[in-house]
Amino acid sequence: MPHKTMIKAFTLIELLVVIAIISILASILFPVFARAREQARKSACLSNLKQIGLAVMMYVQDYDETYPVAYLATPSSDSMSGYSASYWFNTLQPYTKNRQVWFCPTAGRIMVSDTSGYQQYSGGYGYNACGTGAIGSSNTAHWNGFGQSVDEATGTIKCTPNGNAVNMAAVTSPSETILITDPASNGTEYTTLYFYSGSDISYWPQLHGGPVGPFYGKQSDNAYKTTEAYLHPSGGGNYLFADGHVKYMTVSYAYSHKELTKVDKDKNS
Repeated sequence: MPHKTMIKAFTLIELLVVIAIISILASILFPVFARAREQARKSACLSNLKQIGLAVMMYVQDYDETYPVAYLATPSSDSMSGYSASYWFNTLQPYTKNRQVWFCPTAGRIMVSDTSGYQQYSGGYGYNACGTGAIGSSNTAHWNGFGQSVDEATGTIKCTPNGNAVNMAAVTSPSETILITDPASNGTEYTTLYFYSGSDISYWPQLHGGPVGPFYGKQSDNAYKTTEAYLHPSGGGNYLFADGHVKYMTVSYAYSHKELTKVDKDKNS
């Protein structure tokens, strides 16, 4: 009599046990993978800032140890052809020669505004334009950062200690002075270009481990105060300092140390 081959199969109970084990492992491992992925993005952003810092150091050596201003406007009285306004990242682009360093993987490509399209170079990295100075509509309260404008024709004042582009010798503590930061998450248009340490914690980078965006928007006054960056500040960001080194700081620590934004630590703000 021929021997019948017995086909062994999983029982329903065994399948359910296996599925339960896989689900438990997934619930444990997926957050670990997500944290590892974000850690890699954080490291990539830090590396980008390090390369931008090298570009700054090359720039200051070429220009008599003077840092670039945040925005160089063209005086209307100047008739020189080919002379146009330039942002800080346009100034540094010839030294980086790599557009990828201007985009933090966590933030991705950032739009300047609803109508202006994608940011071409800064990628949301913010230049310390005004230090701890207030943002005044009369353009008279901008000071002690690394400069916003040099438009002499309109009388716009730069955000610097004395109204001139900042020289290395004028930075009293370069290792403790913020120059460029990761993108902020407060939803205001100008933080895709500049870093305003400003009036509240939402102006400070939080995208690593905290709120990620919105990064721009034509919002009414104080509308950003409805964002997660304002309501539930957490996480932190990478900071490039005036001496070229880069480090990560939590948003709570950075916000409680606003003196890090001041070029001249001895000047009141």
